[in-house]
Amino acid sequence: MKAAVYDNPGPPSVLKYVDVPDPVCRSNEVLIRLEAISIEGGDLINRRSTSQVNPLWVVGYAAAGTS
Repeated sequence: MKAAVYDNPGPPSVLKYVDVPDPVCRSNEVLIRLEAISIEGGDLINRRSTSQVNPLWVVGYAAAGTS
């Protein structure tokens, strides 16, 4: 799947749009097929102020989709 990610804090230019592994759903979880995501204020604050991220931080925690 594709995702907006960053691996170092900084300005918007640190964001990359890359392929990441598909998530694996465990027995006590629900996998949601995302239709839309939103990059929110928390994503922006984390990107600017988080120390080294290892390996990649996927942005867009506000999402809508179907299970």
